[in-house]
Amino acid sequence: MSEPQQPPVPPSAQPNPAFPPAPPAPHLAAAPQYPAGAPQYPAATPQYPSSPQVPQQSSGQPQYGQPPYSQQRPSASGSGNPLARTAFIVALVVAAVGVLQILMQPFVLASFSYDASSYGVFSFLFAVIVFLGSAAALVLGLIAARRAGGQVLAGIAIGVGGVQLIGVVLGWIASTFYRFF
Repeated sequence: MSEPQQPPVPPSAQPNPAFPPAPPAPHLAAAPQYPAGAPQYPAATPQYPSSPQVPQQSSGQPQYGQPPYSQQRPSASGSGNPLARTAFIVALVVAAVGVLQILMQPFVLASFSYDASSYGVFSFLFAVIVFLGSAAALVLGLIAARRAGGQVLAGIAIGVGGVQLIGVVLGWIASTFYRFF
């Protein structure tokens, strides 16, 4: 007759020869001592298989002792939200266009010989480009924030697009007041 099969012992319950058990604390009682007449067995190192074979259940779930990370995980390249990435890139491009306008201002003023109407056309064209781009980044960021994945990029796009949009609108309001004074 054969013996009944026992479930495998989990790795956490197996003894580790590299770390022997610690001696008892001084305030606790020592481990019981056995009489000298007890049979002595030769010290043998346990033989563990290099990779335990754990059978799978029919449902595909890992059995006890198998790490859960051995299942299929989505790859890093396939995950994410492409709309959030697009909104982030649009927001960065819009911010770069705004910085480019600021850096070009002295050269444009010098080339137009301080002509106010020519400079007004120049700044209006850049403002329209920044306004449309920041509105697109804001809308794409708001849509992407509701989808799974990429909330950080969507949040950055919302922030950058919103700040640029507010800046352009406040600039237009300020230039409107300059006409009255």
